[in-house]
Amino acid sequence: MTGAAVEESGKILQLLQSSREEERLNGLRLLARSGFQTPPDHLLQALGDESWRVRKEASDLFLSLPSAGELAGQIVELLHAHDNAGLRNAAVDILTRLGRQAIPFLLEEVDCGDPDVRKFVLDILGEIGDNSCLEPMIAALKDSDENVRAAGAENLGKLKLADAVPALLLAMENADLLYRFTILEALGQIGAPVPVGRLLPFGDEPLLRKALFDCLGRIGGPGGLEPLVEGLIDPMRNVREAAAVALARISHEFPAVSAQLAGSVGESARQAVGGLLKSPNRQVQEAALQIVGLLDDGRFAAELLDLLEDVELRQDAFAGLVKLCNVAADLLLEFWETAGVDRRIYLAYIYGAARCGAARPLLVSGLHSGDSDLVQVCARSLGQIGDPGSIPDLIGALAAESEEIRQAAAQALMELAPLAGGTLLQEVVPLLEKDDPQLRMHGVVIIGQCQDSQTAEHLAFALKDESADVRRAAVRAMEGHCGSRHLHTLRLALTDEDADVRRLAAEVLGSTGDPEALAPLELALQDEDIWVRAAAVRSLGRLGGERATTLISQALFDPVGLVGIAALETLGESSPQLAYELSQKALAHEDEEVVTAAVKILAGSGRREWVGANRQGLINHRHWDVRANFIRAMVELEGPACRKFLEDRLLVEGEELVRQLLQDFLQELTQTRG
Repeated sequence: MTGAAVEESGKILQLLQSSREEERLNGLRLLARSGFQTPPDHLLQALGDESWRVRKEASDLFLSLPSAGELAGQIVELLHAHDNAGLRNAAVDILTRLGRQAIPFLLEEVDCGDPDVRKFVLDILGEIGDNSCLEPMIAALKDSDENVRAAGAENLGKLKLADAVPALLLAMENADLLYRFTILEALGQIGAPVPVGRLLPFGDEPLLRKALFDCLGRIGGPGGLEPLVEGLIDPMRNVREAAAVALARISHEFPAVSAQLAGSVGESARQAVGGLLKSPNRQVQEAALQIVGLLDDGRFAAELLDLLEDVELRQDAFAGLVKLCNVAADLLLEFWETAGVDRRIYLAYIYGAARCGAARPLLVSGLHSGDSDLVQVCARSLGQIGDPGSIPDLIGALAAESEEIRQAAAQALMELAPLAGGTLLQEVVPLLEKDDPQLRMHGVVIIGQCQDSQTAEHLAFALKDESADVRRAAVRAMEGHCGSRHLHTLRLALTDEDADVRRLAAEVLGSTGDPEALAPLELALQDEDIWVRAAAVRSLGRLGGERATTLISQALFDPVGLVGIAALETLGESSPQLAYELSQKALAHEDEEVVTAAVKILAGSGRREWVGANRQGLINHRHWDVRANFIRAMVELEGPACRKFLEDRLLVEGEELVRQLLQDFLQELTQTRG
């Protein structure tokens, strides 16, 4: 060792022996920088330092050694340090973090004469969690020391291996109270099925019942139903809570338990469950709510309504109330009279979700309450109930000042349309004569949902409305109603002064599937609005046929790029070969977005021949986005063969985004070649 090294070693030792915490920490940091390969004694001593910061620094330093795993035996020896709890804790931390590397050294100590060390070893093995530790842990169940036996059971639970269950059940026969408690917890952690009859006798011990029910909830299955239901009336509250949580768990996992539960829970148990709905323990409260949801017992309605105020429990409480409304509607209806507005909003939701026809008079009254939120909910629920008798009141709600109420009423009437047929149509048609354009528009939307022979005629009438909003709604509603005899109506809509009406008409014509729609769409290709022309192109694609394909091909050369792109994309879906051929021609288009779309279609074809024919023009294109997309396509299709072209372009590329793309691809190709 050189003089400088000796001097540095002395300085480190001096710092490590200092009475000041910071100096000892600096000593460890200097030791780390010294490049030592084997841990000196003063590092092992630092593991037992009175300061947790020093111990942690020393632990991290030891674990940073390349040979740390091979030196685990030295750390295992530190578990014997009875007089230094900090040193033992540091050793436990290191061995746990070493994981499987430490297992061989730990197993050598599993039979040592010191019970404290045996317990430490089992706890560390449990944290490591390797299946190879199963046999030593099973053997520990017969250890002479009670703490070691408990550690064996506890850590078998952490391993979660079903192979441990027989040994744990055997140990349960002759165990003391605390040991049995630990075994039950371990069995629950493992989760493997256990014959319930093997465990039920231990429920005679009051102090074990909670642990037993916790265990049954995880492993008992349907066989645990009867004892758990009995547990709901146990005199000890924590046992009742454990029984409820266990019942909720197995009823969730086993549908058969859910079906049997209502018939198994007697009067006293039902009262006990109701009490648990107010438990301060969230898990218990949720379990009680789940059980109540399976009982279909109207006595819980008030409690469930109160739980709707709890955001976390609202969904389950709501589901339970909907079920109750299905089996005890009268009880839920009684709450309406005395409920405030907020509570009525909840009730209206429930009536609607349960499709409770008996609630219609209450919901209609709520429709006239004057409270905007309540009116909206009542309107929606009337639609869900599906009683045509609500139509006049819902139509009246369409005249409300609030657009939210109007939309809710319109949605409800649309839901009623399949049930009400011509009745609804007769009620709604007069809306088309109203002065309010919004009211006329809602009328059109509702009429569009009516499956009646007169529907299309009324929509055709609405296409002449002075309001563009109404005409747009009428065109949208025509989809699905416009047979051949209504093509004339849509053809007229293509001459509307509003571009959106014309665009929608072009879209609807494509949905007819009628060859007669071809001629009006050909005219729409000449529309002054680019969005109308683009819609006509896509509709021609939906119609298909030779003439449609020809028209789409011609649209490729529309002076506006958006239309050309629509043509390319439409051909790509209907005529891939033609799209491939025309895309090559489109590479010369003035609009760079059309060129980019063409490059993407060509790249998607998987064919390579177009790349070489267009390489110089595209890799040197004036627009950077075209260059970037072509570079991606070239690399995807040609791979390393295009390296030289990428390198040449990188020498002159001025756009930073493209330069970065080139560099990334060149690096990727280099790695691929390597």
